[in-house]
Amino acid sequence: MKRSRLYRFLILVLLPFIGILLAFKIYHNPVVFTPITSDSISSPKYMNSQIKYQNYYPFIHYDRNYIEWTNVAAIDSFFRKIPLTPRRKLKILHIGDSHIQADFPTGYIRERMQEMLGFGGRGLVFPYKAAGTHAAYDYKTSCTGNWEYTRNTQREAVFDMGMIGATIHTKDSTSSFKFIFREGFIHDNFTVLKLYVKQDSASFDFKLKTSATKMPIYVDCSDFTSPKPYFLISLSQSTDTIEVVMNKTNKRQNFFECYGMMIESRENSGVLYCSTGINGAGYVSVLKQRLFEKHIAEFSPDLVILDLGANDFYGGKFNATEMENNLVKIIDMIQRATPTTSIIISNSQDIQYRHRKDILECNDFMQMTKRVAEYRKCAFYNYYDVSGNCASMNLWYKRGLAKPDKIHLTTPGYYAKGELYLNAILNSYVLWLQEKSDSLIAQQHLLDTTLLKPYFVEDICFKKENAKSVHPPVYTETEKHGEPTDKVFYVVRPGDNLGAIADRYNISVKDLQYWNGLSGTKIIAGESLIIYKKSHVVPVTPQPKTVEKLEQIVNQAAIKPTNDTRTTTRKAYYKVNSGDSLWSIAKKYNTTVDKLKQVNKLTSEKLSIGQTLLIP
Repeated sequence: MKRSRLYRFLILVLLPFIGILLAFKIYHNPVVFTPITSDSISSPKYMNSQIKYQNYYPFIHYDRNYIEWTNVAAIDSFFRKIPLTPRRKLKILHIGDSHIQADFPTGYIRERMQEMLGFGGRGLVFPYKAAGTHAAYDYKTSCTGNWEYTRNTQREAVFDMGMIGATIHTKDSTSSFKFIFREGFIHDNFTVLKLYVKQDSASFDFKLKTSATKMPIYVDCSDFTSPKPYFLISLSQSTDTIEVVMNKTNKRQNFFECYGMMIESRENSGVLYCSTGINGAGYVSVLKQRLFEKHIAEFSPDLVILDLGANDFYGGKFNATEMENNLVKIIDMIQRATPTTSIIISNSQDIQYRHRKDILECNDFMQMTKRVAEYRKCAFYNYYDVSGNCASMNLWYKRGLAKPDKIHLTTPGYYAKGELYLNAILNSYVLWLQEKSDSLIAQQHLLDTTLLKPYFVEDICFKKENAKSVHPPVYTETEKHGEPTDKVFYVVRPGDNLGAIADRYNISVKDLQYWNGLSGTKIIAGESLIIYKKSHVVPVTPQPKTVEKLEQIVNQAAIKPTNDTRTTTRKAYYKVNSGDSLWSIAKKYNTTVDKLKQVNKLTSEKLSIGQTLLIP
């Protein structure tokens, strides 16, 4: 009798109570799922499946797209840490110039690596508005009050600089600066902020305001209890708006100096990919950053990519000895600060001087970086050769991948660059997993076309091309045989403006800016603009009764990107492939993550292979 009462008590009282406790624990301590296991990350087959190219260009040498080394110690430490990302952050610092400041290629690498290995944080950001320049593509900045600044491209550095290569300074106690991130780029677990500032008893304190907190967070800049070069702020939830407001609390405070902010995830896992680039920067610029060594020692990256140097010889004589000495000094700084960090030395692709001739010194620069990488035991990325080497910039330009200055790339061009960098790392990592050889020289591991084809999203024809064989771009609305084409080129005429051109082709000015990598509305007579006509999307009007029927319709439809839905109510669909994300799909179809989520009624950014999306 007593036993039956005990059973009833357990069933009716204790079990429900235990269930409530478990539910409470799960709700407040949700399980964090890693994208893939360490075993998958260590699998050559699986990692090889992550190598993807959206488009094929005959002048790019995909068959030799590797990170190279002559001593495996140059890269071994980094590759050994990749499988550990489910339980430790993989930290990467990518240092560059104007190609990197807007973050297009590095943003692509960051997003793809985080999709594969986990979201470790947004990385370094900076209040560029207060420094008189532009921010990255995924956020904008604003400021109030009076600010002074130093960038590493200035002849004299007025203020100290850290990893970013820029510093802002104010004596105005009413000043402030703000970050506003575009939707979809700050993930829910990005709640850790590290504000790099000068800690001094004469520094203003500050208030941190966010869209996630009702009350500001007060920070005392005279607090030296932490040996770190930053103030650590942990938020209860992520935020897409961060404002720093000066807060003078005593008469001694008379300045505030900021070197940037790091945004990380709360978990010690995933990829933390930081990019730092200043327009016009070169090797000599990095050497002006007096706090660089201190900050990089604290950050302790697993990999540093040196992706700059062309500004040191563009427009002038190439001084190999001077450039080599400066590059070695940068390597010394990194290795002194963090001896176990792997370093990849890259170089410039072909560029032209004043629109007329190729800068032949790009080849000399490549040879110098290769030589330094070998004797300083660093890894080497021959981007000059992979991107097409001498005379290839015209080919990039004629494919709409480069701007008319024949130096900078368009948005699609920078995505192509990001693909090459990421896939070079993956190619070499897969080979390292398979062989772990002492050296990797690209010429000894050339991939034939049968091995390359699976890497491309669409069927391709490997037809070699060089500068002499390329036909000039077609500036009409039809191909030679009179059949309609989706992509056309328009030569800007005197008196043209973007608005008039957009009206002529029934598109928007924003479309023209996006397709051609334009940040403003200024265009020059004689340059060419890429235009995608409405036929770039093949509309379908499915009325499926089942998912299978819908997928059948999608598979039969040759859907291509567009952003123009003003003249049609017919719908286009996209079937999710391996490696796709809302961000990559939005870029491909010239739309936004927000619109994709809205029209498809998505509550998160998680996608499934085979899932069908409506393209807005």
